[in-house]
Amino acid sequence: MAERQICCFKGRGEIHLVNYADRLARTAGFLPVGNASAFAINATEKTENIPDYTSPAGGTACAFRELDAITVTMALRCHNPRNWALATQGGGADATVEKTAIVDEPHTLWPGAVEPLEHLPDDSVAVIVKAADTPAVYQAGVDYEITPSGSIRHLDGGAIKEPDVQMGQGVPNIKVSYTRRDQTLIQLYATPPKEVALHFDGFNVAKAPVQPVQFSLFRVLFGPAAAVTVIGDNLASLELTGTVERDPTRALGTLADPFSQYGTLKV
Repeated sequence: MAERQICCFKGRGEIHLVNYADRLARTAGFLPVGNASAFAINATEKTENIPDYTSPAGGTACAFRELDAITVTMALRCHNPRNWALATQGGGADATVEKTAIVDEPHTLWPGAVEPLEHLPDDSVAVIVKAADTPAVYQAGVDYEITPSGSIRHLDGGAIKEPDVQMGQGVPNIKVSYTRRDQTLIQLYATPPKEVALHFDGFNVAKAPVQPVQFSLFRVLFGPAAAVTVIGDNLASLELTGTVERDPTRALGTLADPFSQYGTLKV
């Protein structure tokens, strides 16, 4: 078979992740992270050089080099719940909060302030705001308004009175009834990082014809994104850094026929 000639490389393709323990048990499959604008594998090493003390010209008598760490960097452009949870060490991305009616949810609404509801409201169903201690029903556009994302904003000159404070605690002055829409509720920075297996399924587009390429990293531990841009001039990305760890469930092989415990490349 003729040798495949590979020179220039420019990767394109999909990155997939699955929980490492689930991958070992084969109880879950790789799921795509969506569009990613960057994916890089980085290696650092430890070095030790021994000077040649026998030579008047100096130099190095011997050197020792060994692998120190392997890291992965990714920039995810899809802000789906799974990616948000990965970037913020959040929980709840795999559970949907079901649509349901919420009745008389208590809130403390201060003059000039915005009060978020416990859930995102279904904007096709009317939101009803009442006084907490009387039968009074407040009027939207006069006493309050609903923000585009579903919070309650107090309006100056309206009938909603300033809440009382008892024992240093604000007392709810309104109760809100609305329909909670289907949504994903991610609890931010609430879970420890979880090991994942990573699979890149893609192509070398710098080669004609385009050639398939696969990277598999058996065990990766991602930390939270160093920064999550909520407001900015450009479309945001979730930039993640992970450490590639050895997979002790895989055989090492021999020096003459080694097998990796870190990953494989198929070209």
